[in-house]
Amino acid sequence: MTSNGAILTNEAVNNIFIDLLGDLIIQSNCETRDHITRVQKYTEILARCYSKLYPRSRMTEQKQRLTTMAARIHDVGKITMPDALLLMKGQMSSCQFNLYEKHTIKGGQIIKSLSTGRDRDFERICYNVCVYHHEKYDGSGYPYGYKENKIPIEAQIVGFADIYDTLLHSGVSENMNKNKAYYMIANSICGGISPRLINCFEEVREEIEAVDISVS
Repeated sequence: MTSNGAILTNEAVNNIFIDLLGDLIIQSNCETRDHITRVQKYTEILARCYSKLYPRSRMTEQKQRLTTMAARIHDVGKITMPDALLLMKGQMSSCQFNLYEKHTIKGGQIIKSLSTGRDRDFERICYNVCVYHHEKYDGSGYPYGYKENKIPIEAQIVGFADIYDTLLHSGVSENMNKNKAYYMIANSICGGISPRLINCFEEVREEIEAVDISVS
């Protein structure tokens, strides 16, 4: 309810929820605003294409919208991680990575702790995106090693968007460019990705690659 007594709609409440957590992620130096914006845009494009190519997938307009919103807070669990871990350069030790990968589970716990039950579809999609966006289609991901269709499609889409943006903007490879990123994804070099999502990426490649131009 607002100060003038008006009752907020579920959509308005959801937007406030996403805005608050999204700003917290940025202020905590867990992710940059540009990364979050790009991942959201990639997610929106891919979800729309997925619905078009696979109409039986139940990727409705509502689910597309909620998945795109949830993409903004996919790494909210990182706010529970030590700064030294998030900001470290170079490769993590196995012990450090074991701690780091728990940001997915922590993200799900944060979503559950803030749950009101007012919009269960929204909360379920946010939970799935936070917990499962690092799972891989071939079972090589984390935190649970889920594979194929056991991974919620909303988490697969956001995970793909996150991988693509990381390839281009993490600074791991100075020679990385859009053509190389496309080649790595199309040939499954960067990890297990659903063949359906690769098909979507090929379908909307130009639109995806244009996102960098529109993000300041």
